[in-house]
Amino acid sequence: MAKSGWVIGGLISFFGLWAQEVFYGDLRFRVAPPARTLAAQVEWHFQNFQGQEMAWDLGPGLEIDTLAASVGVDTFWRDTAARKVYVRFSVPLQGEPAWIRVTYHGEPRSSGFGSYEVQKHATGWCLWTLSQPYGAPDWLFCRDGLSDKVDSLDILVSTPAELLGVANGRLIQDSIDVQGWRHRSFRHQYPIAVYLIAFAASNYVVQEFPVQTPYHTFTLRNYVFPQDTAAARQLSQQFIPYISWLEERIGPYPFASEDYQQVQIGWGGGMEHQTVTFFGRYTLELWAHELAHQWFGDWVTCGSWHDIWLNESFATYLGALAYEAVAPQWWPVWRKGAILRAWQDTLHTIWVDDTSDFRRIFLYETTYLKGALALYTLRLYVGDSLFWGALRRYLDTYARGFAKTGDFITATAPILSERIAQSFVESWIYTPHFPRLRITWIDGKSAQVESFTAYPMGVLGKVRYVSSFEEERGVDLLSLSQVQSFSEGVFAWVLDPDTLLPFWGVRQAAPLPEKARVGPNPFTTSLYVWAADLQRATLYDTKGQKVAECIPLQKDSPLRWELSSLPVGAYWLLVEQRQGDSVHLLLKVSP
Repeated sequence: MAKSGWVIGGLISFFGLWAQEVFYGDLRFRVAPPARTLAAQVEWHFQNFQGQEMAWDLGPGLEIDTLAASVGVDTFWRDTAARKVYVRFSVPLQGEPAWIRVTYHGEPRSSGFGSYEVQKHATGWCLWTLSQPYGAPDWLFCRDGLSDKVDSLDILVSTPAELLGVANGRLIQDSIDVQGWRHRSFRHQYPIAVYLIAFAASNYVVQEFPVQTPYHTFTLRNYVFPQDTAAARQLSQQFIPYISWLEERIGPYPFASEDYQQVQIGWGGGMEHQTVTFFGRYTLELWAHELAHQWFGDWVTCGSWHDIWLNESFATYLGALAYEAVAPQWWPVWRKGAILRAWQDTLHTIWVDDTSDFRRIFLYETTYLKGALALYTLRLYVGDSLFWGALRRYLDTYARGFAKTGDFITATAPILSERIAQSFVESWIYTPHFPRLRITWIDGKSAQVESFTAYPMGVLGKVRYVSSFEEERGVDLLSLSQVQSFSEGVFAWVLDPDTLLPFWGVRQAAPLPEKARVGPNPFTTSLYVWAADLQRATLYDTKGQKVAECIPLQKDSPLRWELSSLPVGAYWLLVEQRQGDSVHLLLKVSP
């Protein structure tokens, strides 16, 4: 876009992440989708820097028009491959406040999940940015990283008059000039990490909904495509009660003075830009996930991409709890599906060992789902009071800043205890795979249960066992660090048959007797058959006529046979096993 067409509007306080150097940003952007071109003026105010040379980040595809600073610039040069701009000031800085201003234009490259995108929708075009994890320099002159937050920013988005620009913070000005350009200025006055800065532009319809909670009143504001206004309105009514539910557990929404914006884009997922979530689907879980990020990810931000679980695992679990809050019939469905999908990755740890590939950082089965299941297990283990108390203390301890995995232990130990906080991280965050159990049969009536790998925290689970063929009783299984023995008569163990807890592997087990066991006898409606390597069970009446037959799907699992339709009387049962057959005389009686 031609530099002469640039319009200077309101301040845009940009944010930055630098070792407490950048404290204010003034960011101004001009776009006109469907064109991908960008014209920008970015000014950073910084302090505490000592030296004569500074390194900044800016990606290829963008041409620098001017570069100036409060103390004067001797020279600057670019390393395009490294996405770096090196600036040499006229005199060395001694830590005093200073500023640097850059104007540039061009067509930004797009990386990661789409750091700078333009896409057509049913009634127009949409342009948006999405910088996580490494995409900010693709479109923004900045110093990218996870070490510091900028205190405040002002952002100006200029577009053709028929479009609306939106960015972080509160709208403070909306005007149209004589040339037909619309200028919308936003002010954000909370510390913010660079990757959480964003803007978008489209032919949005704006919806506003009052949100009143025990803590405060603010506005939920949706920027949605014209064709989706009904869907947005309907989901918002379902979503608003979740906001209060979440606040009751982890504390007030931290950015209430600047409201909460949800902005529709062309990407199918969502991104928790501070105060201004971008989303691409109308689902309760997605909206709840991104809202939870305002606490876990924005208010407290992971201190490195190794520790991304502190953002994503919490948001995934809290997002899924929207079902517990407002649609409880869907919570068991989500939980079972999450466990089954999380099992698809048993190689990686929740803590990210390799952060060079954004796909590893955001591995859904592990970073999101296994992390959420770890938190679910912790909640079951310690109870609601300690769990929510620990989360609140973590948020209070690192509010407005960054945290790493070790910091989570430090913050939560006074609530959970040092042993539980430490063992939770060792068991779940740093350990690959899932808890696996081994059931060893001493004889046909007793068993020992132990974990393949010791989990210091243990896992709160349920093992149901049958002391007779039709009586089931439950027993808590708390330890995964020592062998537990059960000596009462056992027919078969059934471990969490409904996939309610994240155990891995065998969910049913029983002794392998040489001869078949059949019961109860007499029976009323159901018959249980257990036989090693059971091939077939066939029922005959006293005249030798076959009346029922069953071929088990699992050869070494107890067979429950529903026979309620058979008339009362005597029957012969033929049990076929690989090592031989056996015949049993049975009697069916009235219930």
